[in-house]
Amino acid sequence: MRIFIPKSVLILIVFIITLSGFKYGNDLFEFSKHLEIFSHVYKTVQEEYVEEVPASEMAQIAIKNMLKNLDPYTVFYSEYQAEEALIERQGEYGGVGCRVIIKNHFPMVLEIEKGYGFDKASIKQGDVILKAGDIDLRDRPIDEMMQYFRGAPNTSFNVTILRAQKDTLVKSVTRSQVETKSVSYSGILKNNFGYIKLDEFGRDCAQEIAQALKNQIDSNQIKGLVLDLRNNSGGLLDQAVEIVGLFVPKNTLVVYLKGAHKSGNQPWRTPNKPLAPNLPVVVLINESSASASEVVSGSLQDLDRALIIGSPSFGKGLVQNYKNLPYRTQMKITTARYHIPSGRCIQKIDYRRSGNSPKQAFKTKNGRPVFDGSGVHPDININQSEPLDLMNWMKRELLIFDYANQKEAFWKSKNPDNAFDLLSDFAQFATVKGAKKVGKSLNDLVSKSSDSSIFNRTDFLQVNTAAIEKWMNQDIKNNQEWYLFELRQALFMRWYDKSQYHQTMLTKDPLIDKASAYLANPERISKIVNPK
Repeated sequence: MRIFIPKSVLILIVFIITLSGFKYGNDLFEFSKHLEIFSHVYKTVQEEYVEEVPASEMAQIAIKNMLKNLDPYTVFYSEYQAEEALIERQGEYGGVGCRVIIKNHFPMVLEIEKGYGFDKASIKQGDVILKAGDIDLRDRPIDEMMQYFRGAPNTSFNVTILRAQKDTLVKSVTRSQVETKSVSYSGILKNNFGYIKLDEFGRDCAQEIAQALKNQIDSNQIKGLVLDLRNNSGGLLDQAVEIVGLFVPKNTLVVYLKGAHKSGNQPWRTPNKPLAPNLPVVVLINESSASASEVVSGSLQDLDRALIIGSPSFGKGLVQNYKNLPYRTQMKITTARYHIPSGRCIQKIDYRRSGNSPKQAFKTKNGRPVFDGSGVHPDININQSEPLDLMNWMKRELLIFDYANQKEAFWKSKNPDNAFDLLSDFAQFATVKGAKKVGKSLNDLVSKSSDSSIFNRTDFLQVNTAAIEKWMNQDIKNNQEWYLFELRQALFMRWYDKSQYHQTMLTKDPLIDKASAYLANPERISKIVNPK
């Protein structure tokens, strides 16, 4: 195939760019110069390279490499990917009710929604998906896999799975209509405090929270609210602003967007009168709370309107917009940064400079110091009072996940409320598996090091298995309530639907206990958010 881009097209593009806001003549020259160079490289490869290279493949590679040096959120969508992204944003599609991660080149089932296709087909967490129909899924990106899992409701397909590294099974899966709800649970805690779990900032989630909150106020006259944003990766900004508006006066500045182009700059203020302007509020966050979750928690912290409890958030303060492109393609592009009421930006990583953003001090409404460049730091930081580095490492390495997979049937027939037995059994599992993982990590480090021969000669990195096991056992003993929470959470997620799961976990979650203790003593909250 021969490709030629005539100069008339380049001139037309430059003219369009001129109308759309390039700032200086030099920008126009540089743009047209490099676009012309690129078109000639593209054309030369097509006409003269030793092998035939598909034009679409070259274009996809060029686009991917151009965008990857910006940030991970600026991406190009093919025609199919653009449709998938729209389906995901709208929250209505035919799906199978699962979440997967890539492990050893294949997708592994991480979560399963009760009542959907994977659940009905008796597929389990930890199953490795080898094929969808006749398509081998080895080394396929997750977004590409979605085209096999999603589709019209009531249609079926086969998946080939590997279970427990030994049994290969073929399952027939039927897609069903998925209408995602952002609020997965709302209920009443002891001492008459409300609790709302928000999983994502989808369409109408502010209305969902407002309705749940109104019901709690009208029916139970709640004395305070726990808003749980843990593991909420964000979503729609306008919904975040409306949620903050439930607790602060109308027209309060929640966030403003600041970018290199004026079109990206925009203040966002609360649009309505508050539903609960004086209700004590505690917001729970963790390292997986990102974007819109950080707008809500960070702005309520800056306005001294809520107490934030948990661990430091993810630190995603970049704003993306969707831009329609020719041939029904699309791109999601970062256009601005979030700045919350104190003026700070919550973005942690400066992708253009390959490092963390510099930290600068700001002040909340009542004069408390807060810092930018590092996400939202909770007022009550559990990582400072109870270091949980080893437990978090076990979660990342899927030790707790693997334990729950192996032991779910065992504990379902027994009682996971027996703390001593559960912790003892897990400690035995984790110390053996954990020592092996540490050893493998060190061996990988040595094999990839240019100085590995030195380490090998001196036996510098020999693994002291006994010392590692002793360290892990001691950490489990020192942080019993947190390990129990993670273990029970992993087991209950395999047994219950979302509503049952949250209802069961309410009495077993140490962070909810901590939040309730502060709500029961409003003066403690006041001393933190309004120091004299």
